[in-house]
Amino acid sequence: MMVVSGSARVCFRGVALLLAYDSSRRGVMTDHVALTALIEHLCAQRSALVHTMAANPEQVTREQLQDLAALQTAFLAVEAEQRKAERETLHEEVQQRVSSYA
Repeated sequence: MMVVSGSARVCFRGVALLLAYDSSRRGVMTDHVALTALIEHLCAQRSALVHTMAANPEQVTREQLQDLAALQTAFLAVEAEQRKAERETLHEEVQQRVSSYA
C-alpha cells in the first residue's frame, strides 16, 4: 500500500470514495460493508503515515501534517455517515415492527 502524499490528493481521494459510495447505495448490508471498508482503508493510510512520521520525528513536514489532518477529517466524515446509516436502519426496523402490530 502506498501512502498518498499531498493533502489535496488525500482529500480528493476521500471525497471521491465517499461520492462513489453515495452513488452506489444498494442496500443496508452493502452500505455497512462499503463504509466499513472505507473506514479500514482510511485507518490503514493514517497508520502508515503516522508510522512514517514517528520513524523520523525531526523530519516531519507540513505536508505530512496536512495529509494527517485530511485523513482524520475524511475518517470522521465516513464514520458519521456510518452512524447515520445505522440510525436509518434502526428507524426502518422500528417502523416495520410498529406497522406489523397495527
